[in-house]
Amino acid sequence: MVQAERLQGLMREVDEAGFLSHGHFAFRSGRHSLRLLDRDQLLCDTQLASKMGYAIARHFFLSRIDIVAAPSVWGAGLAQWVGFFLDPRRPVIYPIPDNGHYRFPESSKAMIDGKRVLVIDNLILSGKTAQELVQTITANGGTPIGIGALADLSGVDFPISVHGLLNEYLGIHSPGDCPACKDGVPLTEVGY
Repeated sequence: MVQAERLQGLMREVDEAGFLSHGHFAFRSGRHSLRLLDRDQLLCDTQLASKMGYAIARHFFLSRIDIVAAPSVWGAGLAQWVGFFLDPRRPVIYPIPDNGHYRFPESSKAMIDGKRVLVIDNLILSGKTAQELVQTITANGGTPIGIGALADLSGVDFPISVHGLLNEYLGIHSPGDCPACKDGVPLTEVGY
């Protein structure tokens, strides 16, 4: 109950800061949302970004995470906060895109082998990026423990724990279950 109240308070802060738009939004993944999060502006606000990082770290705190990995520059700042709140010395690593796949620099490969890895990104859109990174972690001897993001817009059923922190507050639905569709609210296509 306390955690839900904290998250509601955090969402009020995000809304009051102007980082939420209300309406009916469609993402490339096919999922719909009743609220659109301005993830770029949110993650530029260090106070709110740190609170988001704390909330995600709290969710995975008992998972014994050794390393945090972020697949994109957009998730890098959030990954730093999550790593910090798990343990201020927690390493955060980043793969290198390579012909539609990922690879880790040699220095990171040694860090992953035999370690429990948490994947953090700002948003999970189609799920492809997260799936690719999970495969790369596994190929390098790491054990992917979970995936955390501000929101999971993919609708993908991942084989590991996924935590879309704000999913409940963004009103994410498949088109067939979307209340805005049923009410005939005009749809705005989102570019991601």
